[in-house]
Amino acid sequence: MSPDKRTVPTQDFGLGFSRVEAVHFWIAVAVMTFSFAIAYVGGARNLVAYFRLGGGLLVLLVLTGSFTAVVTAYFLHELAHKAVAQRYRCIAEYRYAPLGLLVGLVTASIGWMIAGPGATVVSRRITPEHQVRISVAGPAVNFAFAAVFIGLSVALGTAPGRFREPIPIFIGNIAFVNLLLAGFNLIPVPPITFRRKIAGRLPVNVKVTASDGFLILVSSKAVWATAVVALFALGIGGYMLAVF
Repeated sequence: MSPDKRTVPTQDFGLGFSRVEAVHFWIAVAVMTFSFAIAYVGGARNLVAYFRLGGGLLVLLVLTGSFTAVVTAYFLHELAHKAVAQRYRCIAEYRYAPLGLLVGLVTASIGWMIAGPGATVVSRRITPEHQVRISVAGPAVNFAFAAVFIGLSVALGTAPGRFREPIPIFIGNIAFVNLLLAGFNLIPVPPITFRRKIAGRLPVNVKVTASDGFLILVSSKAVWATAVVALFALGIGGYMLAVF
């Protein structure tokens, strides 16, 4: 039987993006960028004060830092999962989670942020070896960017003149966001399925997919332990260097 074109994505771009997936990616990036920016200034109540304090230049700097953090820590994290999965001839598609994005925007407006923006869904039976490579690809990208931004923050922070503040602080925050996302993804959370009723009548099965950490741990404890050591090494190193 030929594949159903309504359910099997047509991956018609260079890396294998469908048009729907591209829209989902950029909507998630846009919403997360604004959410991070609002959370960074301490919530929606501080937006006017920030604009008055630094004008459009400071607002642009905050948005640029937020966009960079989202692209490196989130977008490229998911893209790494997708690229490795497609290398093993899997169908891998990103889908945003509207409720998770809304929760992120609302909590950011309060001054702190919790979000579940979406995930890359991989469809095909794969070996444990391929599974661990696909799952570890995202955190590995976060580690690489964290190391680069920690080094860049230290270099700019010790430079003379106007580069001392606030650019190294923003760069340090980008490194921290990458480590934070990597750490969150390495928590071994198994898949969860639970049953709920809508309006007390309509039964609905809700399934929460397993975390990267769980998929890595069940496939290779050594790789998971190595990733955790890398996380703590970068975190402690960044803290000792006063990057964050």
